[in-house]
Amino acid sequence: MTHAEIVFTLYAPDKPGIVKTVSDLVLGEGGSWLESSLTRLCGQFAGIVHVRVPAANRETLLEKLRDCAAQDIVITIHDENFSHHEPGQAAANQLRLLIEANDREGIIDEIASALAARQINVEKLTSSCESASMAGYPLFRANLKVQLPEGVNAQELERILESVSDDLMVSIKDGDGD
Repeated sequence: MTHAEIVFTLYAPDKPGIVKTVSDLVLGEGGSWLESSLTRLCGQFAGIVHVRVPAANRETLLEKLRDCAAQDIVITIHDENFSHHEPGQAAANQLRLLIEANDREGIIDEIASALAARQINVEKLTSSCESASMAGYPLFRANLKVQLPEGVNAQELERILESVSDDLMVSIKDGDGD
């Protein structure tokens, strides 16, 4: 039996049952949920999903996914032109970072600019602002997973990021895990 792979994004006002609704559609067409990244933020639920379905059921699943709009779940299909890799496949030169600094306007842009200037790809980014425990000022915190290009190592990455500002602290770990 031949299979088709589909990548789609979803977005909806957060409520219980969104994942169940979508996973029921995939399972109902004989599909497998291969990998996903889903999150709730500011009352909204969004993410990206990668599924495999029998090729004969592909169009039916696509139609059912599009019909989720009636339940306020907006799904955009991206099943063409995506690069394939095995779920969980570890990439060489992949690192995880924890960045902390005093929060300020433009800090994400400063970090993103420094990374992009050296062709460092951001594969995952989560960020937050919280009150610094003793000082009471806002502390910016970001967790990133990045892919380093040839010629850039962990020490160079740390130097690149710490050049963004004097108060920026970087902790680097290997890329295994999330």
